[in-house]
Amino acid sequence: MLRLADGSTVRAKTYKGTRSANPSSTLVAVGDEVRLANPLLLKEEAESRSRNARGYLIEEVLPRRTKLSRKAAGRRDAFEQVIVANVDLLMIVASVVEPKLRSGIIDRYIVAGIEGGLEIVIAINKIDLVSETEMDEALYFRDLYREIGYPLYLISAALSSGIEQLKEEIAGKTSVFAGHSGVGKSSIVNAILGREAALTGVLQKKFRRGAHTTAASTLIEVPLLFKEGAGGGLTFIADTPGVREFSNFELRSADLKYAFVEFQKFQERCAITNCSHLHEPGCAVRQAVEDDTISVDRYSSYQKLFEESKQSELKRIRNQ
Repeated sequence: MLRLADGSTVRAKTYKGTRSANPSSTLVAVGDEVRLANPLLLKEEAESRSRNARGYLIEEVLPRRTKLSRKAAGRRDAFEQVIVANVDLLMIVASVVEPKLRSGIIDRYIVAGIEGGLEIVIAINKIDLVSETEMDEALYFRDLYREIGYPLYLISAALSSGIEQLKEEIAGKTSVFAGHSGVGKSSIVNAILGREAALTGVLQKKFRRGAHTTAASTLIEVPLLFKEGAGGGLTFIADTPGVREFSNFELRSADLKYAFVEFQKFQERCAITNCSHLHEPGCAVRQAVEDDTISVDRYSSYQKLFEESKQSELKRIRNQ
């Protein structure tokens, strides 16, 4: 379904003539802005469908201002699966338990959010289920991410604890909730809405370019939720399917260090101008890790992502 400027919704579809300003990526994603063709199906399209098949045709998908995307799974070529487009804020959802807290996937989403031009907030769910040791771990990561500039909230969707804080973060914005499978994204969305949102999306689209991708996402309007002075802007939430693994799309290894914001005040002190912060002598970033000024957990995420991006770069060179 497509939401028009007046708030109404209509059926719309792509066809073989649909143009896109976003090559090598999902043709139409949730949140995309499009230009419509004739409201009736083109003659050749109508001939291949039933007489009752009427709707709007998407003539062009406009350039994306922002996006959350990942490397499409199960493909040999480099293809960008756009999860959602033209959103303002990425709400990274993790859980303390069931599944266990994994800071590595949080860091992957942070990098994807920075690459896509998104504001980033983190929510760690299920604090009602934790032991004392698990709570200590959650508090450690809360303090870590807050210190480097990312708002992080410990919440319980089951008890509606912390939900008001999330409402304040998303008010007047279009936000995407993303994270590992089972962390409770939909439960959080339901707690924000005060109702079950399963069948209430104003826009639901199967990601599609040919038959390469199969993930689905829903954009939901949140009524009467805006900050004072924000002009009463509409609030939308994109609730995405959970993922077991999240692979960043075509990261440039040389640029990855700029996505780790805590590195920046040390990078200028490195002995080598284009230091990768992995093996060069006189690296101020590695020294900061040894001094416990930079988190070893975050640095480990950087090492893993750097190696993955290097391998992807070598693969692209071999395939040229």
